[in-house]
Amino acid sequence: MPVAKGGLRCERASPMKARGHSGRRFSRLLPKGICGRILLACAACLLLVLAVAGLIAGSIWIEDRHPADDPQRALFPRAQRTVTRPIVQAVSRRIEEQIRRNMEAKFMKTGLSLEETITRFLDESIDLRERRIHAYRLAREGTPDSIAALLKVFHCSPAEDKAYMAGLIGRTGNPAARDWLKPLLSDPDETIVRAAARGLGLLGGDDVVAALALVLNDGERSQAVRIETAIALGSIGSAASTDALLNAFSDTTPDKVMEGILHGLGKAGYHEVAPVFEALIASKKAPMELRVVAVEALSESSNDAIPYLVEVASYHEEADLRASAAWAIGVHGSAGYLAPRLVDLTEREPEAEVRRRLYEAMLTQPALPADRVLSAAMKEEEPAARIAGFNAIGHAARTNPGSKEAATFDAEIIPELLRTAGQPNSLNLRMRAVFALRRADTPAARQALEILSHCDTPQISTAAQNGLRSAHP
Repeated sequence: MPVAKGGLRCERASPMKARGHSGRRFSRLLPKGICGRILLACAACLLLVLAVAGLIAGSIWIEDRHPADDPQRALFPRAQRTVTRPIVQAVSRRIEEQIRRNMEAKFMKTGLSLEETITRFLDESIDLRERRIHAYRLAREGTPDSIAALLKVFHCSPAEDKAYMAGLIGRTGNPAARDWLKPLLSDPDETIVRAAARGLGLLGGDDVVAALALVLNDGERSQAVRIETAIALGSIGSAASTDALLNAFSDTTPDKVMEGILHGLGKAGYHEVAPVFEALIASKKAPMELRVVAVEALSESSNDAIPYLVEVASYHEEADLRASAAWAIGVHGSAGYLAPRLVDLTEREPEAEVRRRLYEAMLTQPALPADRVLSAAMKEEEPAARIAGFNAIGHAARTNPGSKEAATFDAEIIPELLRTAGQPNSLNLRMRAVFALRRADTPAARQALEILSHCDTPQISTAAQNGLRSAHP
């Protein structure tokens, strides 16, 4: 044992004793009373909740502004794919589940017990059009008695009712329903086949993909059935369903069926289908209608399709394709960061129809450079493009009510919209003018809607009245 100067022994504290001392020091910092400790625990829980909420909100913001699957905009691609992307996907699933529960409430909460529902469903004295709604609950519950009752009625129902119930059954997500719906793909009634395809598309699974692929590739089937099947495969969204659509795309098929295949492929991740779409859109031999469908189908694709859509809207020599790309950008759920680029394109775009589509795409942008949009819109001479520009200014006026552009909207644009909506122009143009007033929702715009609510044209007066009912007080 160490001996200090003067003959005194000096003991070195052991690690265990050191930890004990530090633990006692920490315990002295804790509140002594029960109430204090409860408050401390509540504060710790609150901090944890705030931290989790901050992580979720931050992940959503990052993925909205800098999506992980867009290599040109992602901040930290690998970290985002590991952290923020899974969080956003989990939140999206929760939201989808809540929406689904809300949608199914009318089928599940009927005021009847399950036994009463089964009894009513089997009661042939009641019109089947009133009973068939219960097919959802019976398939959803999935008990032996409910399934027995469901299949007893389902298999013997007329085509219209069977098709209706097939759609409901698919929406339940019950995996057992695959075996009930797959045989319907061979039904002689096309209405039933199409309903079964839709239902199976909601259920998914490799066996479903195989069954739908057989229908899609069957040249003896009608175009309507094959198109419905292609869209159903796209809604499954698996690697197998994408492969099935790509295989069908490589075969020679009628253009209308090809359109259905493109709509199905458009739901896949862009990196999986980019070569097919880019080659078709660039092809001079493919019909323009088919190329337009290809561009518009990408509105449902993943975020990494957006740079390509912007490229088409910017540089493609065909005005129809530039217009379609602008439309696809406007309806894509993750393109809310493109306001400056859309204005750039509008200022140099020579075709009025394309400019109209670009103005419409601006309506989904949270922040517009309103001064530039106002300048561009006021220069428009083609009526549809001009009204579309006014819609964009109305959107900016609503989000920035005290701005110079909002004042200009009230003073100069509202009188023109009022004249357009009230005079004998085309009904489409008049309705667009009404919607521009509704979108702005300024006091002056509401006054204009009040005037139009007494218009002799029923469509105009109804649209104005609906705008007044939904306007902010």
